[in-house]
Amino acid sequence: MEQAVLTALMTTALSYDVVGNDLDEDCFYPERHKQIYNAIVDLSNNNKPYDAVMVEQWLRSRNMLHLMGGEQYLMDLMAEAPSSFFNCDAYITQLKKFKAHRQVESIGQRITAMAQDMTQPDVFAEAENILGQTDSAEQNDNGSSFEEAIQSALTQMIEKAEAKHKNQFTGVQFNLPHLDRLIGTVQKGHFCVVGGRPGSGKSTLAQMLAINTAKVHGKGVLFVSAEMDRETLTNRMISALWSIPYHNIHNAELYDGLLGDYAACRQTYEKLPIWIQPKQKPSIGEVRSYARRAKRRYKGLGCIIVDYLQLLRDPSRKDRFHEVSSISRELKSMAKEFECPVIALVQLNREAEKGKQPKASDIKESGQIEQDADQIILVNPLVDKDNLTPLGMTQLCVVKNRHGKKGNVCVRDYLDTCRFKCVEEQTDQ
Repeated sequence: MEQAVLTALMTTALSYDVVGNDLDEDCFYPERHKQIYNAIVDLSNNNKPYDAVMVEQWLRSRNMLHLMGGEQYLMDLMAEAPSSFFNCDAYITQLKKFKAHRQVESIGQRITAMAQDMTQPDVFAEAENILGQTDSAEQNDNGSSFEEAIQSALTQMIEKAEAKHKNQFTGVQFNLPHLDRLIGTVQKGHFCVVGGRPGSGKSTLAQMLAINTAKVHGKGVLFVSAEMDRETLTNRMISALWSIPYHNIHNAELYDGLLGDYAACRQTYEKLPIWIQPKQKPSIGEVRSYARRAKRRYKGLGCIIVDYLQLLRDPSRKDRFHEVSSISRELKSMAKEFECPVIALVQLNREAEKGKQPKASDIKESGQIEQDADQIILVNPLVDKDNLTPLGMTQLCVVKNRHGKKGNVCVRDYLDTCRFKCVEEQTDQ
């Protein structure tokens, strides 16, 4: 199984980005397998391919190839081991199980050796000490005394205050002052959900956040677009950045100076650190691999945006309800793993179209999303109740906010240029 996993990694491009979070060096038992795995990890971290040729060069440059059994062992590995990447999850699960058993075996051997040492004054206390020292990384928690917790919380608060004073990046905002004051900054580790019916403007809100993060703070943004293609999303961002009507860009009607504006926008903003990943129905594993690559590219991430959650897949789940629940939990864990906010767009069910203010329970397919989210913002376009015509205003309903206030904010629609503006800012450019 170890050979199969190593072969799959060396024969499938970008495979480590998908499964690397579930593997470590101790999952492999022979020393040569550990070194081959270390070569794959190092090559991946340096944005280099990690096929058999590159792995061989890596081992040779460190004078380790002969310890692996030479070039012949790598050739035998590639020739004999099954290399189907689709079986990797099952193999990795077994390797982690073997690793746990080896750890327990090691603990038992140490306790046996200690039990035979008649000089020990308190054999039970020493045995407990061995057990306490050998907790695996997965089993360790971050427990602490309340005194230590207060000190840690104070240190974090001081760091945030200093960053704010220096106008440094502390979290992402939507560039809508009323909403930002209400919800505060969406900070690293937060899972923020933006919900709405189709065409309500939730993608517009996400684009504003992406642009603000990249333009104002210079932080990398990963935008996983499972709904729109790359060109459509890019054109919408250009429309918002330079106030060029999206209709003109979409229909290639750039007259009366609009072509010059388009060229100026391109020249000014083409280096924005935004990575667009268009993929129809990506798996949650693929999203994680996109995040790893984007983090390496930008030396860290300001935020990850997923448009939208219900288009993601988790092949390990057969039932749709459990699939969406699993995806929600995985996105929440990614916010902590990549130390940045994850903003997921979600669809609301049809009940939200019946003229009443939407609520968190209107989110389609799973209540787990509502439980996992740190913030939930629901986009509610306002219409005339008599003839159901749009009023040009949208209500942003903060229905959940673990770290601040809840409430409603009204903004004016400028959807022709893919933007919202606060009411008193409607004349701003």
